[in-house]
Amino acid sequence: MTKDMPSTSVHRGPVQPGGGRKGGVLIAAFPTPKAVPLPDSGTVIGRSWLAERGLADTEVSNAHLRIDRRGGTLHAADAGSRNGTWLNGERLEPNELVPLEDGAVVRIGRTLLVPRESFDGELEPAPPIGGLVGAFGLRAVARALTGLSQSASDNVLIEGETGVGKELAARAVARVLGRETPFAAVNVAGVAAGVFESQMFGHVAGAFSGAGNASAGIARAHHGGTLFLDEIGELDRELQAKLLRLLENREVLPVGADRPVPVDVLVIAATNQDLEAMVEEGSFRRDLFTRLAKARIALPPLRERPEDIFGIAQALASFAPEDVEVEALERLMLEPWPGNVRELAAVLSAARRVDPAPGLRLWALESVLGKAHTQKVALTQQTIEAAIAAEGGNVTAAAARLGVSRGKLLRLRKRVKE
Repeated sequence: MTKDMPSTSVHRGPVQPGGGRKGGVLIAAFPTPKAVPLPDSGTVIGRSWLAERGLADTEVSNAHLRIDRRGGTLHAADAGSRNGTWLNGERLEPNELVPLEDGAVVRIGRTLLVPRESFDGELEPAPPIGGLVGAFGLRAVARALTGLSQSASDNVLIEGETGVGKELAARAVARVLGRETPFAAVNVAGVAAGVFESQMFGHVAGAFSGAGNASAGIARAHHGGTLFLDEIGELDRELQAKLLRLLENREVLPVGADRPVPVDVLVIAATNQDLEAMVEEGSFRRDLFTRLAKARIALPPLRERPEDIFGIAQALASFAPEDVEVEALERLMLEPWPGNVRELAAVLSAARRVDPAPGLRLWALESVLGKAHTQKVALTQQTIEAAIAAEGGNVTAAAARLGVSRGKLLRLRKRVKE
């Protein structure tokens, strides 16, 4: 080596961006929403343990719940408590260790706990994202919105099941990108194919029978704002090509016009379908999907974030924690909610009609939902394959039958096969 030649620097390799804490947590979902680091194996949770973390509960025994990790799997056991420990609605036998799955619902006293092996972010509850409430389960959505604000994308795709709040998410996107108004929400499935083009892109006078006057169309009428296209997967393939011009060139061709007209509009599309699968089967254009998916936001189903139920229910029904029976809130957290937040809102409204007094009681919920089902089915290879077979190979329907999302079912199916 030459005398004055500097030595080679050590290559540090790629790094992950910084942020909040990462690791396992135990989320207190009710009555005081808060996350605490997952306790060490062998920890016995009791009244003092909770109080030291700002979670007061006089119905919890001094030694109530034991957390253990055996063979790499989290376990729980009732530590001989006075009022018992409940896991997913079933009372545990004293000192009997049982597996504690990620996202399970644990009741001790008046406290409802949800373990999460992986949690990224601050321990304190997060504020609502516009109209979307999710103290713990919408952290990924919040990060995606932050990313949008830095990239200023002009096309955004929002994916999620029916009732998860896709329009609320679209309004949050529009606000982040400075396109909050004017805002047009169009249900693509509700517009007849024969009038979609003229309604969306406008028409000149005399373009067709009954078109006595020209129309600017929805896109141009919302110049400078946002065009939200819900249920985009329902759009006829022929019309998909018409929409592509808007996404590619930010221009529209009114029906009967000779030349396109420029338009400045943020396009947000939403779907409850698997567009990538539709692309592969040929029912959705690949070029349109590529344009729409320049930025993607996935909204998790309600059943995958039971720790958010109390905050959402509070926002919908405005009740105080002291007026809520813990068994009633536990019941809500254990429901599969195929209709998501929209279904939860309907159930709470029905319960209020049955029991107009402030708060929430189990008897009122049971009058609407019926008696609780048995313990959640264990997601073994046998139960997963049986559910898929029962639904004729339809993975989405099988996931709904088992109370999980399609993505989670596919991940579990792959894991158990391995």
